[in-house]
This record gives sequence, C-alpha cells and structure tokens, in this order.
Amino acid sequence: MRILFVIDKMKNFAGIERILSCKMNYIAEQTTHTVFLTTYEQQSDPLPFRLIDKVSYHPMNVIMPQRDKMNFCGWLKSYFLARRQFKRQFLVLLSNIQPNIVISTVYSYQVLDIIINASHHLGIKTITESHTKGETVTIAHKFKYNRSLHQLLSLWDCHIMKSLRHCQCVVTLTKQDMAFWQPYAHRIEVIPNMLTIAPKRVTDYGAKRVISAGRYMSEKGFDMLLHAWSLIPAHFHDWQLYIFGNGDRSAYQSIVDRLDMNTNVHLMPATEDIAEEFSKSSIYVMSSRYEGFGLVLAEAMSCGLPCISFDCPYGPREIIADGQDGFLVENGNTEALSQQLSVLMSDAELRQTMGETAIKNISRYQPEAIMAQWIYLFQTL
Repeated sequence: MRILFVIDKMKNFAGIERILSCKMNYIAEQTTHTVFLTTYEQQSDPLPFRLIDKVSYHPMNVIMPQRDKMNFCGWLKSYFLARRQFKRQFLVLLSNIQPNIVISTVYSYQVLDIIINASHHLGIKTITESHTKGETVTIAHKFKYNRSLHQLLSLWDCHIMKSLRHCQCVVTLTKQDMAFWQPYAHRIEVIPNMLTIAPKRVTDYGAKRVISAGRYMSEKGFDMLLHAWSLIPAHFHDWQLYIFGNGDRSAYQSIVDRLDMNTNVHLMPATEDIAEEFSKSSIYVMSSRYEGFGLVLAEAMSCGLPCISFDCPYGPREIIADGQDGFLVENGNTEALSQQLSVLMSDAELRQTMGETAIKNISRYQPEAIMAQWIYLFQTL
C-alpha cells in the first residue's frame, strides 16, 4: 500500500511536526507500506525532524496568502490563485506517486476540498486528521471580528466541509472533538497522539521547579499562568517556574517585569531535549485556552511528573486522571490553578505518588498501542 501524507509545512520544532515525522517513520519501518510526504509551503526550509530513507519527500511550491498582510479583496484574489496553483501541482503529484491512501492534516484546510475531491476522482481513499480544536481551522473563524465577512466565509467553509462526504475517515485526537466533525463525516475514529520522546525519570521530587512548555502564543495561556504564579503564597518564594517554547516572548516578559517575578520565572527558548528538563522538575503545569490534544501532558507524565492543567477543550480531561496522577482545574480559573499548584508544591510525597501513578497510566499512549490503531484503520477503509 502506498500512503501519501499532506501538510502545509513542517518548519517548526514543535508537536505536529514531531508526531507526523514519528508516524511516517514508524509506518515505513515497521510495515510493508510505502510512505510519501508532500508539503506546499515549505520552500527552502529544512524539515525539523529526521525522516528515515524509506520515507520519500516530494515538496510542492504554493504559498497561501496571509490575511493580516493585505486587504480582504487582495487576499481573496490571491487565495483563489494559490488554490489553482495547488490543484495543478497536486494532480501531477498524484499521477507520479499513485498512492492508495492520502492522509491530510487540517493544517491544509484551505485546500482540503481539492485534496479530497481530486483523490476521490482518481479512486484514491482519503483520511483527514484533526490535530487541533475543530472549529478553529475554519476560514470564517479567522473573521469573527466582522459579522458580514464571517457569514460570507461560513458559506465557503460549508463548501470545504461538504467534501468530507468523499473522505473515508476523519481521525480526531479526542472524543470531545468528534462533535464538530459528525455533521460532515460518515466515519470518525479517535486515535490520540503517541509518545514521541524517550522519557527521563524525575530525579528529585524535592526539586522546587515547575515546568511548562509550548509556543509563545495566546492559545497556550502563558499570560494566565504568569498571573496564577503571581498569586502563589510568599513562603514558596524559592520555587522556580520555567517555560520553554518557540515564538516571541516579549509580551510575556513584560508581564514578568510588571509583576516583579524575574527572580523566579524563566522564559526559555524551545529545547531539543525537553525530557531532560522534565527530569529536573517536580511539577508540570498547562494553562492552555484550548488544545488539540495536549501531547506535552502525556510526555511530562511519562517522565513521572504530576500535572496540573486547565480543563480546556480538548485533551486534558482524557489524559489526566483527576486526583490520581494530577489535577484538572476549571478552565481559565487562575486562582484555582494557583491553589492547586500550592497543594503540590507543599507536598513532595504527593508529587512522587502522583508521578509514579502517571507513569503507569500513560503507557496507553506508547507508539505500539497507537500505531496499531492506525494500521487497523488502513486495513478497514
């Protein structure tokens, strides 16, 4: 079986890039399937994670216009021009590769209908992967500030989503995300992300070090985490908070400066060895406004970290067993987040007990268990 993966780009040292790379490598190495990858906005940037030689990379060259860099009419004209360019190049690619299955992530949503319909016309089966909160991928979602444009582009979203009637399966990461796709897809499977890091056990549950990780952007809620940290009682003054991630840290540094927390808050760039940072900590905290899954929670737990997270859509509720291997907090409630941090910070024995439970509970996300579900899906399309 020949399987083609489609994504807009893989430029960042981040979760989706790592997951997709590991998935393709596993299929190519552990099965008899032939694996191909295409991107269309990668340009000359290198892929951030290594692909084994059995994965064949065939980049296209199409740049989708960014709405915030041009007026609406200019954006719309450029968008449809880019779609035509994508369709021409994608049809050539399908002809050359002749895949049996095309798997597209929702990061290619702007051309998802082309991917599905072109494949369907050639008798190729398709799978769509939702890696984020479903409703956030729509084009209209990006125009919520303008009622007229939002309504207009909602009609275009309906056109794109109707193409899912020709898609054999939509794969979501969580049960909660299924509801968004159910009106459009005739088959939905929940297959969570697999663990992709080699875990390193926590070395000292007495370490006064809290860690968080993710891109420095609004959805990760680091502004709320910093507010929660400012509410930590004074007698925890010797505890340190480390945040690791890609992106512009300046807005968050301004919060740290304003709240006078430079002595115990450290805004760090992304690291290639997050497991090492997990092992030096004793608590993981996630403050996201929403997630597609929250893989970093599972990774932290695999290293033995008890986790505290907002009960945001989607993922944390399906990963953390509240009160057993971590705590779920009302979404957006920074005072409650601060209180639960204080509970764990005051009890090293509880941190260790929860951390050891986390290692046992998180084994369900091992690659062998998750990839078995993917292989079964291929067989049953």
